[in-house]
Amino acid sequence: MTVNKHRLIAYCASGIAFRMVSTAYSFYYVKVFMNLYHIEAYWFQMAQLVYLTWNVINDPLFGYILDSKRLRITKTRRESILYCGPILVTTFIIPWLPWGDNSWVVGLHLIVSLVSWDTVCTFMSLTMSALFVELSDKTEDRILLTKYYHTACILGTPTVLLLEFTSDSLSNFKTFQITTLLIAVCSGLLFLYAGINISSPYDPNTIKRTNSDIHVDQGNEISENISEGNESYCTQVCQYLSDANFIAFAVTFFFHVFHKYFVNNFIAIVCDHLIPDDVFPKDARKIFYGGIPLISAICVVFGASFATRYSYYKVVQSVYGSMVLAGFIMLYIGQEHTWCLIIFLMLDSCAISVVYAFFGMAQADLADINKTKYKRERPLSSMVFGTSSLIGRPAISLSPMFVAAILDIYGYSQLKGTESSLELKHAMFMLVCCYPIIIGSIQFVSWSFFKIPCKSENTILIET
Repeated sequence: MTVNKHRLIAYCASGIAFRMVSTAYSFYYVKVFMNLYHIEAYWFQMAQLVYLTWNVINDPLFGYILDSKRLRITKTRRESILYCGPILVTTFIIPWLPWGDNSWVVGLHLIVSLVSWDTVCTFMSLTMSALFVELSDKTEDRILLTKYYHTACILGTPTVLLLEFTSDSLSNFKTFQITTLLIAVCSGLLFLYAGINISSPYDPNTIKRTNSDIHVDQGNEISENISEGNESYCTQVCQYLSDANFIAFAVTFFFHVFHKYFVNNFIAIVCDHLIPDDVFPKDARKIFYGGIPLISAICVVFGASFATRYSYYKVVQSVYGSMVLAGFIMLYIGQEHTWCLIIFLMLDSCAISVVYAFFGMAQADLADINKTKYKRERPLSSMVFGTSSLIGRPAISLSPMFVAAILDIYGYSQLKGTESSLELKHAMFMLVCCYPIIIGSIQFVSWSFFKIPCKSENTILIET
């Protein structure tokens, strides 16, 4: 496979832009609404239910729309990124601009923030995931793309670190708002660059220009087939849902997202209550929160080397086994050993990020198998990610709902600061340990049913 350098740089630029806003959003939105806006438990749960419902609908629907290419914005991957990038960074700003103090106003604010963000974020992430599938059909090349992509994304991960220091851990909310605006501008410019320079080998114009192995008349035929969209939305969804490999992946993916968003949304809240300031000073705490995404991205880069040698399947299986073992060890050590808890939380976050990065390769393989099985001219690259999200993305809402409900039982919603009861601290510690133990065990079993056959060495020719 020959990859155009400008296309690769543009692909990495879109990853940096997306990581800049998505990392900050997932880390701060729960903390801002719970600790600063003091949202009521009823409205928090209501917002998450609306978010969950919309997640179930929009992921496979957008996947179908992107693959059908019937709209102007979905004609090419380039246009999808070019037009949706500015909208995404706009929705990123919405949560940080308070609407009022009334409980229903705060609740409505969270609902609008989550729905608008998820709508554009889903569209953008499906587009970028589809590009990953379409740039190559070889596992070795996809591992290399994963390595380049996450190496570039290291530049986008320090946004939490930047926000922690500029806002003094949300103590100066005005500065926090200004910094998020600057992050949005930088992200928007990177999306603009990516939207101008990126393209997919399955774009109609690209196919017409490729005349080494694919003739012009054949390219025109493929272009017509791409735009026909003869199969219905339900047919394509059912094709994936009837695949045993897809079911194994979907179960694993659901619980992984469930675990991932517990860590993303609540790690700062848990640390503030379980780790005293005299043990973990405020500045060190800022570095820890901001450094987690950075270290996680570095771990993904090194994990790609292991995937090249041992296969991504074995890497994922090993990580799940290690997560379960680490959870039992931390449970045995106890919450009194705070530095062990800090290291455990760091390792847990890194493990989640490494596995999540390789899920893209598993979904790409599923798209390739579907393409071969149903004799398609091109893979349904957006549809496989959308259908996966049909099952996995509801966990984004269910996880914070579940954790918030447990914490409220122990009086978290009545707290005014970080002074909490022993029962609340114990509940938080049990959540931290039991998440990797229980969820990791389920994932270890479900992932063992994911069996991808050996792929041929045929490659897609990409013009240079």
